[in-house]
Amino acid sequence: MRGVGRFGPLQERPFRLLWLARTGSSVGDSLIPVALVFAVIGIHGHALDLGIVLACRTIALGTSTIAGGVWADRLPRRAVMVSADLLRFATEAATAALLLEGAAHVWQLAVLQSAAGVGAGFFSPASTALLPQAVSAGNLQKANSLLSMSESGTRIFGPVISGVIVAAAGPGWCFAVDAASFLVSAGFVTATRVPEHVAAVRQRFWRDVADGWVEVRRHRWLTAGFLGFALGNVGIGIYLVLGPYVANQHLDGKVGWGLILGSIPVGGLLGAFVAYRIKPEHPVATSFAIWSLCGVLPFALVVPFPLPVVMVAAAILGACILIGNALWETAMQQEVRPDRLARVASIDALLSIGLMPIGQVLAGAVAAGVGRPATLLLAGTLMCVPNLLVVAFVPDVRTVLRRDDPEPALSPL
Repeated sequence: MRGVGRFGPLQERPFRLLWLARTGSSVGDSLIPVALVFAVIGIHGHALDLGIVLACRTIALGTSTIAGGVWADRLPRRAVMVSADLLRFATEAATAALLLEGAAHVWQLAVLQSAAGVGAGFFSPASTALLPQAVSAGNLQKANSLLSMSESGTRIFGPVISGVIVAAAGPGWCFAVDAASFLVSAGFVTATRVPEHVAAVRQRFWRDVADGWVEVRRHRWLTAGFLGFALGNVGIGIYLVLGPYVANQHLDGKVGWGLILGSIPVGGLLGAFVAYRIKPEHPVATSFAIWSLCGVLPFALVVPFPLPVVMVAAAILGACILIGNALWETAMQQEVRPDRLARVASIDALLSIGLMPIGQVLAGAVAAGVGRPATLLLAGTLMCVPNLLVVAFVPDVRTVLRRDDPEPALSPL
């Protein structure tokens, strides 16, 4: 039999189990943003307290990602993923217990969310690096698209479900569901059987990190891409801060901003369907060209268009991110040395996470100096122009070609 059909990668058992693991944990994770806000409010926390809790998780995620990449290249990747899932199960279960007993304090939530961030920081690069071992080469792009599809879907419905649970039973139950989802994920990852990768020769930690950067530098398209991501994520940070103020004044306030943010995963879901179908001859160049359209949302906020138009712009942003990411991750998984793939993925994740706060910090100061419209114009430019420059001036971006691998034979069901 051949790995054909609309959902070909799901016919391969290792990928099917990995997809179930990541989708299950995504369902739980999608409940947390809303639940965490109301958990802090429920224990009489202030905005500063909420900011501290969110910052602790983000900082822990960012700082642990590089370590996660190093250890995922040193150790069996399934073991790293299962350990990360069990850590997150423990932290979310403890959070649920404290909230349900009415005994939670802000400092406890900050510590527990830091631990959850560490778990995510170890899981993500290991999962990215494991994927090529879990699916046939001809199905790799489709596999990335299916993972994006399911994760976008959970981001659409998760906040709504979370709001219902919080209203009916309290935020503690959302954390309980999230904890259970990590047990589900750990079970599916444990059941996944893949050939073990050739582990990196163990060196001093920072030497291993340096070798990951050497691998990035070996592919000029990766180096250029990561620099482009850095600038683009600064732009994202800017519009995330200024967008709510524009919505509050011109686009129906909180409801309008909620509809704009909700349109992003809807577009992402549609984009994942597109990424599943397309086969561009130059996937990396195509990804940069598509990412250049991401500036459409901040541009639409400069002199605000009507709300429906801004929602379409937000959906375009979501679609472009997902399509570009699927093409990019597939190329990275195919071109990077397998024993360094997790470290390269961790650098990718760090730049995607770590530089957004810079834009968030700068947004207010820049807007105070040059005005909100000019600052949003800057945000859109940072999200658009670097990607176009990479395509135009980095020849290596155009030399990465689509791999026409034969359709894979199915793994045993």
